[in-house]
Amino acid sequence: MANALFNDNRLKLGVFGLNVSHGCAATTAEGHLEPTWQNNVKIASMADRAGIEALVPVARWKGFGGKTNFNGECFESYTWAAGLAGATRQSSVFSTSHVPTMHPIVAAKQGTTIDHISNGRFVLNVVCGWYEPEFLMFGAPLMEHDTLYEYAADSV
Repeated sequence: MANALFNDNRLKLGVFGLNVSHGCAATTAEGHLEPTWQNNVKIASMADRAGIEALVPVARWKGFGGKTNFNGECFESYTWAAGLAGATRQSSVFSTSHVPTMHPIVAAKQGTTIDHISNGRFVLNVVCGWYEPEFLMFGAPLMEHDTLYEYAADSV
């Protein structure tokens, strides 16, 4: 099957942030997203059957602390994409990758493997990042904005 991002729909739809606690809503409200594997597979399967084109994870290595510790629980995005590739049939499965924390050769090898698992439905979402505590976990300083984007351009 071809990658769903290349279908004839002029507007593509996606589900974003399934892999992190609270999804994309920093809230103390009841009923926030719990990123269990069972929840991820259930939501991704429903989206896949509904014709949603994209399943896009957040790349998060450290939560934001505080009362909710927003995004403090998460699945790593490459292994998440590999798992969902096997649980879905038509949606594109993304991995989100911060260029300063992932060597391009490792990203290429992992992405190629996921592309094979998904029969050509893998997409890499390359991001530069901004959350300094995550960079420090990798021993990498947070670069100036323009320098970071130059680094990203050289990496892809």
